[in-house]
Amino acid sequence: AEIAHDFNNLLAAIRLYTDTLLGRHPIGDPSYPELQQINANVNRAASLVKKLLAYSRKQTVRPVRFDVSETLSDIAVTLKQVLGEKVRLSVKHGRDLPKVRIDRNQIDTVLMNLCVNARDAMKEQGGGTITIRTDSVDLSDISDPVLTNALGQLSQTRFAHISVTDTGAGIRDEIKSRIFEPFFTTKAQSEGTGLGLSTVYGIIEQADGYLGVKSKPGIGTTFSIYLPEALGDSGVEEIGDISRPPQKRPPSDLAGQGNILFVEDEDSFRVIAARTLRKRGYEVKEAANGEEACEILKDTGTPFDLIISDVIMPGMDGPTLLKRTRHLLGEARIVFISGYAEEEFSGLLAEEPDVTFLPKPFTLVQLAEKVKAEIGG
Repeated sequence: AEIAHDFNNLLAAIRLYTDTLLGRHPIGDPSYPELQQINANVNRAASLVKKLLAYSRKQTVRPVRFDVSETLSDIAVTLKQVLGEKVRLSVKHGRDLPKVRIDRNQIDTVLMNLCVNARDAMKEQGGGTITIRTDSVDLSDISDPVLTNALGQLSQTRFAHISVTDTGAGIRDEIKSRIFEPFFTTKAQSEGTGLGLSTVYGIIEQADGYLGVKSKPGIGTTFSIYLPEALGDSGVEEIGDISRPPQKRPPSDLAGQGNILFVEDEDSFRVIAARTLRKRGYEVKEAANGEEACEILKDTGTPFDLIISDVIMPGMDGPTLLKRTRHLLGEARIVFISGYAEEEFSGLLAEEPDVTFLPKPFTLVQLAEKVKAEIGG
C-alpha cells in the first residue's frame, strides 16, 4: 500500500503537468495527440494502482446499502456482451436476500473480474457455462467448520451469498493458495496483469466480507462471496433514499480569491498545483511538510481561507498538523488529499465538519473545482 501511495503521488504530478501542457497545446497543435497519450497512460497506471490499493484494502470507496440482486440484474447484460457467444451465462436469484453495505461500483468490478476469469478458464475447451447464484445464508445453518469459523469472525450472522461457478479445467491444488496474490497469473504475459483475483479479494475484505474458492480439476471452479447484512441504522447512504440533497453542480467559473496554504512533501506535485491555483487568482503559500506548515501558521499575519494538506507525510502527517494548529486556523476550511482510502481517516472527517477529502490523482480542473466549492471567491 505504501508503494502504491508513493506511485500515486508521482502519477498525480504527471497528470497536473500534462494538463498544464494541454492548456498550451490545444486540439490542432502537433503536440496534442502525444500529450493526450501521456494522460491515457497515466489513467491506465492509476487503474493499476487502484487495484493494488483494493488488494491492500486502502482504496477510496463510497459504500451504500442495497440489494445485490438489483445490481446483478443490471450488470448481467454487460457480462453477456463481455463473455462472448461461446459462454453461456446463467443467473439464479435467491429470495429474501439481506441488504449489504459495499461500494456499488466495486461489486460490479468483483462480478466482472470473476466472470472474465471464469471465461478464460474455459477458453481451451471452446467455452462453457458460468452460473451466478445468490441466496441468503445464516451462520447457524452452515455445516462446514472452516466456513463457520471464517464467517464467525465477521460483524453479522446473516449474509448475502453470491457464487460464481464455471465449467472450466479447475485450479490445481499446488497453485490454489497463490491465486489471490498480486501479479500471480497462469496466463501468458500479454494476456493479464495478475491483479484480477487479488482485486476481488481486497474489495471483499474491505467490505468486511469473506471470499472462498472450491475447485475440482476437470469439473470447474466456484468462487463464493459472503457479505454481511447491513442493518437499516448502519449510517450509510441507501440507494433510493429520496431525502438526501441533490449534488451540487461544479462551478463554471473556476477563478477565485482567497489565501491558501498547500502542504505536500512531493515537491513536483506541490509546485504545479500551487502554480495552477495562483493562475486562478488565489494567494498560495507552500509547505513541504507538517512542521514547516506549523511555522507558517504561527508566523503569518493573514488568516488562511483554506488548508490543502497531504495525509501521509514524513514527520508530522496531515491529521496531526490539524490537531496541533486547530487554534490557529480560525474559520479556514481543510481539504485532505491522498491516494489512500478516505475511510482510513473517516473518524477524523466525522469529528471535523470543516474537513473534506480529494483523492489522488486528480486533474487541474478537479482541484480548481474543489477549491471553488470550499471557499468560493
